[in-house]
Amino acid sequence: MPFLLSHVYQPGESKVEESEDSFQKEVRRSVLPFVVPRLRANEVHLWALIPDAESTAEYTSLLSPTEVERARRFRFPALFERFVSDHGRLRLLLAAYLQADPQSLQFEQNVQGKPRLSGPDCRLRFNMSHTRGLTMIALCLDAELGIDVEAIRAVEDRDEITSVHFSPIESSALLAQPVQERDAAFLRCWTRKEAYIKAHGEGLSLPLDRFAVTLADQDRAALVHCDWDENEPDRWMLHHLQPMAGYIGALAIEQGAWSLRPFTWPASSS
Repeated sequence: MPFLLSHVYQPGESKVEESEDSFQKEVRRSVLPFVVPRLRANEVHLWALIPDAESTAEYTSLLSPTEVERARRFRFPALFERFVSDHGRLRLLLAAYLQADPQSLQFEQNVQGKPRLSGPDCRLRFNMSHTRGLTMIALCLDAELGIDVEAIRAVEDRDEITSVHFSPIESSALLAQPVQERDAAFLRCWTRKEAYIKAHGEGLSLPLDRFAVTLADQDRAALVHCDWDENEPDRWMLHHLQPMAGYIGALAIEQGAWSLRPFTWPASSS
């Protein structure tokens, strides 16, 4: 069954620890226009961020010099604004969960560029994906995860991408789909593959055509084959996501008894 992201998070819904002192509560109130829910050990929080009406300057002030420099490399204003908004709101969310100053957060990357919060004792893990009109952020404790989202559309270069990046198992499964359903099946496959390599942390150094995921609408999202390690499918869980009408996505996470909780950060929140 697809996991629908339909819940809009509202103030007053969270469970703030009774042991929080007044300073911690003030930090929580100051970094977001609402209080984030408590993240429990077996939960994945999935945030759908729709385009924000806040001024870009409000978010730019939260970013590190490195992030600002990355944003300025974009030639088109819309891409600059999306990067600033996405990374500004990412900082606000992480800071709210950690009860920290968003500007003080430090990030590090592995050799393939996957970001994580600095510090050996930080349990919070996150991953972010964006597409036209929607950004998604997944968070959990103590487990690697990856998320990917795409706008549902006709994929003009579908067959070319399939021939290069899909495994023989996936290519055959895609051809078995009715012609009118192949674009949707392709996007199910693509988002699951992207989520898996992001969770794995090796990026495109993992050959996309050497592992396989399910793609048929009736099949549960899963990693079903891996050329380099036959035990790899047992280490990961995949979840099919439908964030909202017109979008499709996937979450990959290390095996566990996970409960997925959806939240939406609406543009009207300010």
